[in-house]
Amino acid sequence: MNRTLIVTAVTAEADAVCAGLMGSWSRGRTRLPAGPANLVSPDWDRQLLTTSTLGPYVGRRRGPVTVLAAGTGGPAAAAGAATALAVANASGQPFDLVLMMGVAGGFRGWAEIGDLVVAERIVAADLGAESGLDEEPPAATTRISELDRNLGFHSTGAPTHRAGDGRAGAEGAFLTLDDLGLGSSTARPDPELVARFGTVLDATGRRIVTGTVVSVSTVTGTERRAAALTERLDPVAEAMEGYAVALAARAFGVPAVEIRAVSNPVGRRDRAAWNLPSALASLRMAAAALVAHPEGLVAVAETVTSSGAGQGAHNGNGVGPHTG
Repeated sequence: MNRTLIVTAVTAEADAVCAGLMGSWSRGRTRLPAGPANLVSPDWDRQLLTTSTLGPYVGRRRGPVTVLAAGTGGPAAAAGAATALAVANASGQPFDLVLMMGVAGGFRGWAEIGDLVVAERIVAADLGAESGLDEEPPAATTRISELDRNLGFHSTGAPTHRAGDGRAGAEGAFLTLDDLGLGSSTARPDPELVARFGTVLDATGRRIVTGTVVSVSTVTGTERRAAALTERLDPVAEAMEGYAVALAARAFGVPAVEIRAVSNPVGRRDRAAWNLPSALASLRMAAAALVAHPEGLVAVAETVTSSGAGQGAHNGNGVGPHTG
C-alpha cells in the first residue's frame, strides 16, 4: 500500500482533510454512489486516526496517509514537507506521494467558490526580479551627489533611461528564475497523476478544474495585480505553498500533486466575498474521495489501468482541461 504525505498550511485545512479521511464515505456509514467509486479498501474501516511524530512536527495518520499542517507560506511548507520526507526515509518507511491540499483563491472565469482545482503547472509567481519602471516614483526629499547625477539618476534617486540603452522596452517587466538563469520558477506534476486525481475527485460531485496554480508570498488584494497575473500566467487559482512543497518532494524523488478548494475570487480583497466553509467542505469531500476511489490513496499503483490513467482531468460541466 502506497504511503502518502498530505501537507496543508493551517490546522483548519488539516482538520477538513482528516474529516474526509475518517471516512464519512466509508462502508456502512454513508451511501456511496453506484459503480467503482464505492470500492473501499477492506482494511480502511479498521484504521484509526493517530498522531505521527515527524521530527519537531506532529502529524495525524490514518492507514497509509499522514496529514501535516506545516504552516503558512512557502518557507514553512517546504521545511515541514522536507522534514517529514527525511524522517520517513530514515525510518525505512518512505512516502511514495506528496499532496499539497488547502484552500485557494480562484481566478474569475476559471474557478469559482467550492470548485476543486488540480494543478497541471505550479508557478512561483513572484519569485524573480522586476525590470524597469512602470511609473514615476514620488518626489524624494533627500539630495544625491553630483556623481550619482552624472551616472544618470534623477534628483529623486531613480535611474533615468537613456535612448538606445535597451531598457525602455522592459519597463514593468518581470524576470523569472528561468530568465535569470537561476533555476526554474515552475514545477510540473506528472500529467498521468493529474489526470488520475481529476478522475478520482469527480466522485465528489464538485466542479473539477485543471490548470496553472500560482504560488505567491503575498496574496493578491487588488484587481490590478489579478489582471497582471492573468496576463502573464493565465492561472486558474492562487495559493501560497504549492511550489515550495513540490520542490521539497522533488529533492527526495517523490511525485507531488497540488489540490485546492476555492474559497474566494482573486482580486480586490473583500473578506465578505469569502466562503471558507464551502471550501473546507470541498476539501473534506476531496479527501474522502481519495480514500474511497479504487484509484485513490488506498490503491496500489498497479490498480491504475492504462485506460484510467489516460483519461484527462476535466471539470464538472464537461469543459476540457484549461492548460494555462
